[in-house]
Amino acid sequence: MIKNIIFDFGGILIPLDESKTWDGFKELGAYESLVEDTGTLYAYEKGEISTTEFLKAIKPHFFRKKVFAPSLAEAWNAMLLEIPEENIQLVKRLKHSYRIFMLSNTNELHIQGIKDQLGPFKYNQLYNQFEKVYYSYEMGMRKPDAEIFEKVLEDNKLEAHETFYIEDGLKNIEAAKILGIQTWHFKPGKDSILDLDKVLSKLH
Repeated sequence: MIKNIIFDFGGILIPLDESKTWDGFKELGAYESLVEDTGTLYAYEKGEISTTEFLKAIKPHFFRKKVFAPSLAEAWNAMLLEIPEENIQLVKRLKHSYRIFMLSNTNELHIQGIKDQLGPFKYNQLYNQFEKVYYSYEMGMRKPDAEIFEKVLEDNKLEAHETFYIEDGLKNIEAAKILGIQTWHFKPGKDSILDLDKVLSKLH
């Protein structure tokens, strides 16, 4: 019996198009090495470096001598597409039947970008549908490390087998499964989050 639902954010509730970010970076003169600099991204997602430090750290991956932080930030957030209103309404409805949480590998720039997209009222409306929201950069940990899933379970006294996790990253799904969490490996462009009721009905 599923009692708790944990949503990933990017790719699940907010559509992403990472090609838009890469196109933006290429227009600014990015080398291919930027894609390989996962260490900087992971540090930023864990809140180990600030937004200013992140943008400064990726500058060496551009052949143009003058690449300004606002342009880098704009390109970084270009992947964030519009959040469908029906996704917000789905979460709003589900919270009457389940304990609802969000767990996202994300960063300060992306969250600010989402706030700018939605506006303060609508962002808070979405945020407040969740019993608790977990952003990796605020926690100092990130998926697929087991500790981040364990913290969500322990903080809220959730039983893993009663918890359903929706995520598009396979490594993160595998990490959740090891802990006994039930999962949906969501495939953007193929799956629809609006089918969640059907997916859950098969588990009961």
